[in-house]
Amino acid sequence: MDDDPLPAFPLPPAPGLAPAADFARRRAECPFGSVRLPSGDSAILLVRHADIAAAVGSPGLSRNHLLAQAPRRSGEPNFLYDPDLLINQSERSHAAVHRVATRAMNHERVAAHLPVVHRVADALVDAMTDDGRTGGDLVAEYTDRLPLLTITRLLGIPAEDGDAIRRWSGAYTHSHPGTPEQRSRLVAEFGRYVRGVVTGGSGAALLADLVDPPDTDLRLSTDELVSLTRLMLSAGVEAPATVLGRAMLRLLTADAADWRAFVRHGTDPRAMADELLRLVYAGNVAALRTATADLVLPSGTVSRGGAVLLAWISALHDPAVYPRPEALLPHRGGPKFVGFGGGRHYCPGRRLGRAILAVGLERLRARLPGLRLATDGPIPIAEREVGAVVTTLPVRW
Repeated sequence: MDDDPLPAFPLPPAPGLAPAADFARRRAECPFGSVRLPSGDSAILLVRHADIAAAVGSPGLSRNHLLAQAPRRSGEPNFLYDPDLLINQSERSHAAVHRVATRAMNHERVAAHLPVVHRVADALVDAMTDDGRTGGDLVAEYTDRLPLLTITRLLGIPAEDGDAIRRWSGAYTHSHPGTPEQRSRLVAEFGRYVRGVVTGGSGAALLADLVDPPDTDLRLSTDELVSLTRLMLSAGVEAPATVLGRAMLRLLTADAADWRAFVRHGTDPRAMADELLRLVYAGNVAALRTATADLVLPSGTVSRGGAVLLAWISALHDPAVYPRPEALLPHRGGPKFVGFGGGRHYCPGRRLGRAILAVGLERLRARLPGLRLATDGPIPIAEREVGAVVTTLPVRW
């Protein structure tokens, strides 16, 4: 495709945590242009906040990657094409699973889970500091483990199974290396393990709310529970881990000036979490949608059967909505965060993910206020299916 007139997506990444440089140009000059996906299919790349905000709430855009007319993101096997995945299920099944998940992770339930997040965070800091060490890898010892150990504890899964779950999750989301045969074997192991979890009779708080949902007679089948729980243990763990790692890198760069301001001013960690979600989110990934009817958006019309890519970080850095978008302003105003989707696909785990991020920031501030980077060199960032991941973060405290 050397003579292909369409630019390739993903766009070339910028250094560090910055959005790809081409997003700004496209917002100004080409807000409705097409790009070429790794599979060879094409899609319209949406880069303005107005277009993405209109798209996420539209029933005319489907997330189902198995629709006959849906383009493929890549030619390789991918968890997005799992027929049991929530977004690929029938409308009835999707509505039931989404309703159960949303109730299980509503404001009241997440508030009840906050002590668990606190205990996990403190235990991780204890493990980092109890032997007298004054430094370590914040990703390996904290940002990667806090979401994993929180969700596994809420599901009644032994902490010692965490490493296996990360291997299975990486294979399922295609975010860790391996041959297709290796990933297939690990995904099968993952499914068997999760089936044992949901049928094992655990009384753990979150699992109980999924198996026996509060305030409704609705019950999910075992297969639906397996699919939902597997999603929570994969994307539901990797997404907050990715954001927390990126958030801490952002706070600790430039001689940790933003971290020291967070400590000194006692900034509300929820406000800081929300602003960091906007600022760093997951990198240059974009969500693929297929139009099931002609759809009119502010920058153009998507024809039925056409595909769009929702470039989250471009929308979240759109200066038309967020003045000084590169600045960290924890109490900035603005519209509802578009990165959690909208409509019937609004992320049911959004409150739990935000809570993990806010508590993770707050406990580090309380326990390790002197955090700083332990290297002057570049921090490695790996482009994966779930986003641009900070793979190691050497720090001192």
